[in-house]
Amino acid sequence: MLAKHPDPTVDHVLKTWAPRMIVQGIDYNDFMTTSTRIRTWDDWCREWCATAAGHEEFARENEAKGNRQSATEAYFLASMAYHFACNNFPHDLEQYIPAAKKRVECYARAAPYLDPPAERHEVPFENFRMAAYLRVPLGIKRPPVVVIISGLESTKEEARTMEDGLLRRALATFTFDGPGQGESWFQGGMIVEFERATSAVIDYLEKISQVDANRLGVFGPSLGGYLAPRSAACDDRIKACTFAGGMYDRSRVRDRLDDPFEFARISHIWKVYDKQKLVELHSRCTLEGLAPKIRCPLLVVHGTKDFVPVEQAKRTHDEASGPKEWVLLEGGNHVCNNMPFRYRPLIGDFLAKHLGARPV
Repeated sequence: MLAKHPDPTVDHVLKTWAPRMIVQGIDYNDFMTTSTRIRTWDDWCREWCATAAGHEEFARENEAKGNRQSATEAYFLASMAYHFACNNFPHDLEQYIPAAKKRVECYARAAPYLDPPAERHEVPFENFRMAAYLRVPLGIKRPPVVVIISGLESTKEEARTMEDGLLRRALATFTFDGPGQGESWFQGGMIVEFERATSAVIDYLEKISQVDANRLGVFGPSLGGYLAPRSAACDDRIKACTFAGGMYDRSRVRDRLDDPFEFARISHIWKVYDKQKLVELHSRCTLEGLAPKIRCPLLVVHGTKDFVPVEQAKRTHDEASGPKEWVLLEGGNHVCNNMPFRYRPLIGDFLAKHLGARPV
């Protein structure tokens, strides 16, 4: 267990998201050395950017030498460090925006050389051009595809290690920045009817020859664990739905708006900075009346130590109308990121089974 940090915000972030940071690609040694340099919350973004810059410099040096593999991994480490530098730091846009742009830039340099490669796409949706990455398992013709829907301060770049597990199961992945997320934030905020953005992604995938969009599933962690089942309820082209750490009713978020740290995170994704307007928006973010419309196979994974109450995720499961499975992992934290060796195989195997993935 991590020692208590003297700064309460730093302590909260470390205790809440340390497992996520490491499982998503932050090197454990970077985590320890960077955390040691951070004295107060004001140091957070600057110190993580310093760590990221070191990896970026190493990547550029190896790129110049023709050491492609070394450069690729270093660019990915840089992207993740820039990501976690800024993802909970939107109250200071002078630091947030440069770090966010560096996250995108460094991942883009790694993307073509990942195994398998990540191919950039842009999905048109209203006034958005939603940036996305498609990865297709090698040697498999038109595999099923899993659309990954990010959480509150997640982005498409953060999904690589989750994608890797799905790809090993002969599933293609398509991870996108929806309204209010990642690159799309620069074009507009989150929307209540997020399922319309997911449907635009499916429309787009139906035109891509590399994947079989008739065998399409979704996965969502955290806020994505609300957006994924909402999308499945509203678009029957989704043939399987999985999520971890998801809420049924996001109106309870209003209880967090008096906390400056939480207000900054929540108002940022919506690009709405009035508390009462945020309360009204979240009052409309519920699966009531929608959950019974989930008729595709559904897997809900939750942890007993998740800060999202168990009954929230369980209600989504209970009200869904199709075949469904409920897994409660003892000791699992938010999204069960402290138990990736349990929850990720459950998600991957469920999607492979119900989408008819056929490994080589």
